Amino acid sequence: MQLSFGASWTAEWAFTVALAIVAFRDGGAAAVGLVAFVRTAPSALLVPLGSALADRFRRDRVMVWSCLMRALATAGAAVCLATDTSLIAVYALSVMATAAFAVFRPVHSALLPALCSTPLELTSANVVRGLIDSLSTLIGPALAALLLGLSTPAVVVGVVAVLSLWSGLLLLGLSYEAPPRGAPQPLRRILSEPRRAFEPSGVTPTRGGSCG
Repeated sequence: MQLSFGASWTAEWAFTVALAIVAFRDGGAAAVGLVAFVRTAPSALLVPLGSALADRFRRDRVMVWSCLMRALATAGAAVCLATDTSLIAVYALSVMATAAFAVFRPVHSALLPALCSTPLELTSANVVRGLIDSLSTLIGPALAALLLGLSTPAVVVGVVAVLSLWSGLLLLGLSYEAPPRGAPQPLRRILSEPRRAFEPSGVTPTRGGSCG
């Protein structure tokens, strides 16, 4: 689980750097900002819905499919860059890759407690993940910079695809006892769960700010 997380987030940061370089060469700083917005906005909107839908399935399988879909999308983007295909296709595939990966972190957080048998183990696992997160933030851009100095953005994106695939393959051997699940909930109810999260709780504070 931790190795998969590290590979995924190293790939994410390397992909972010490579895509920024491609966009800057295409249209300067304005293009970088526009591509970043177009890439991340759909994912931000889909995370609550995707997390609710993903909870209907085994969490390890959700992460595997997330990684495989991102691997396919980034591999396609690498081919487009290597063959000088229209950059619109590259940007579209980057949106698909980011959307597919959006559920990885929340599902990883939800699954981690199921792999721990004591509170101490869970605390230690969270500390390790925080360390891996920080290292990935450093290693991903450094890896992208190194590869860009030696080759092209297409190679960086290709490495991102390989890391994404490896991240998914690491999870195939994951063994844990999945909690029992009740009857599948109607899709309409699942779609309403993210909306309810933004609704007021209905708790009215008393005068003076204290709780009665």
